[in-house]
Amino acid sequence: MPNTACGTQALPVFRTRAITMTATTFVALVLTSAHAAGGDVKNLLPNGGFEGKQPLHGWLTVFPDEEFYKDNGPYVKMAPPGEVGGRRAVMLDLPAGIAGNQGGKIESVPVPVEAGATYHIEVDCMTWDLAAKIHAEAWSRDPHPEQKRTIFRRAPADDRPALMMCYRAQVPSPPGNSKMWTTASRDFTVPKTVVVSGKDQQPEYISVKVVNYGATMGPGKSYFANFRLFRVDPKNGDGKSPAKP
Repeated sequence: MPNTACGTQALPVFRTRAITMTATTFVALVLTSAHAAGGDVKNLLPNGGFEGKQPLHGWLTVFPDEEFYKDNGPYVKMAPPGEVGGRRAVMLDLPAGIAGNQGGKIESVPVPVEAGATYHIEVDCMTWDLAAKIHAEAWSRDPHPEQKRTIFRRAPADDRPALMMCYRAQVPSPPGNSKMWTTASRDFTVPKTVVVSGKDQQPEYISVKVVNYGATMGPGKSYFANFRLFRVDPKNGDGKSPAKP
């Protein structure tokens, strides 16, 4: 995996529905205020709520270049209506022998990113039998597209060039085996430049993924909904950090 030229100083935040005020809830209030004021705060993840006739449009479920996830597609399903209340949620439903090895995952398609900018990510989670990890990953242009594609190197797709992972922000994990909805979130700053094959270049894309896993050889499942990714402006003069419309 390539080295990054800089990291992020953003403090990760995890909250449950019972917490009334954290840095995350402050950002949520700012987003709500922006809407009320007529602002257009855009979720950068296409179809983050799994809507429409093709609820998995905008999401990757099959990973032919990754040895552990070649057969991942059938594990990703939409939760049956009413199973998790009124939510539109994706279910990672792992058969026996999978959770204790590689696990299962779902990942957003890479979307354009601004190098050096700060972003806020939130994912609603209900782990059931297993645990989960959530990452935001930045990608830079791969100067060696002829090399083997792996979890760290993506093949060209949808007008995107071959990409190399250059930065990863891990979101604090939701509690495992919880059987209740919680929200995992954090702010992070994408590096302005990264070092790839000895040269500085900028991150160009970002993707969000969830991995479902557990220390068991039995089957297991978990639910995930409402993926949100927002660009956040630096603090302005009054100390607030409003999201950029």
